[in-house]
Amino acid sequence: MRRSKSAKQSHNPNITVRRSERLADNFKKLPDDLILKILFKIQDDTKTLIRCSTVCKNLHSLVSKIDTASLKFLCPNEGDDDDVLLCSQSHHHIPQVAFPALMKVFANLNFLEIKLCSFPSSSNLHVSRLNCMIGDCDSIHCELIFAIQVGVLSSTRRSRNIPLKLNGKFDTSFAETMMFFLKKMVPHWPKTLKKVVILSANMQGSGSRGKVFIGEEELDNFVDLISTSMVYESWLNWLNNPKNVTYWRKDAQNDEHSWLRENVWILYGLGFPWVKDRVTTDIVVMESVVKELLGAFE
Repeated sequence: MRRSKSAKQSHNPNITVRRSERLADNFKKLPDDLILKILFKIQDDTKTLIRCSTVCKNLHSLVSKIDTASLKFLCPNEGDDDDVLLCSQSHHHIPQVAFPALMKVFANLNFLEIKLCSFPSSSNLHVSRLNCMIGDCDSIHCELIFAIQVGVLSSTRRSRNIPLKLNGKFDTSFAETMMFFLKKMVPHWPKTLKKVVILSANMQGSGSRGKVFIGEEELDNFVDLISTSMVYESWLNWLNNPKNVTYWRKDAQNDEHSWLRENVWILYGLGFPWVKDRVTTDIVVMESVVKELLGAFE
């Protein structure tokens, strides 16, 4: 069978080269302002921006004007610069050794978001956010907000069993890992940087149950309520009171008039200045903050 003339032309390497040259010439004619607008449209796609920066000096210069970036790393293993904790998911990660070079590409960052992928060695499900505000003289004020699953609430209206089963201990090593990662990154970030957000989560295994997010003091009160009352309605009324529960994401299939099937999460909010490296104030965690935490990983 004879091949068409157009098919032959499409396989001609000389024609392909000429097309590439024409596209390159047309791209060079675009004004920098227009190219910069295009780059800002894809500023969430860090991988593509990095590739763009390697095309030519002009694109490298334009990419460096991006002021917001989002990066994803594997969790580091504290005490070992080369060792990392394996991710529980299969997707692309940026090597930590590439961070200094990345900060040279994004030399004018104002906001940086970093996601540390979950790792299976953590014994508890958790979700956390470390906000770092950079002030004058490179002073850093940090706000750490995190939630850890501490138990399961499961009961029916007719049941007379104790409905809340709490875990004996919970692991907070992820918070230390975030601080360790932050200390490694500080020497390399650009002087223009004003805010850094480090996110970490291990949400696998939480299932389709609802999620009750509650403070430490409120959780103690709830435990006391359960120990003194076996009335189903009293637990339900207590959980529905916004003064007691920060946020309750209910299971869509859960009929609250018949049974409760909830994962219970304890909430913490801590603020501390970098220079003292110790907790100085407690932060009140709002419902909107919890929704943001969940939205970052779900």
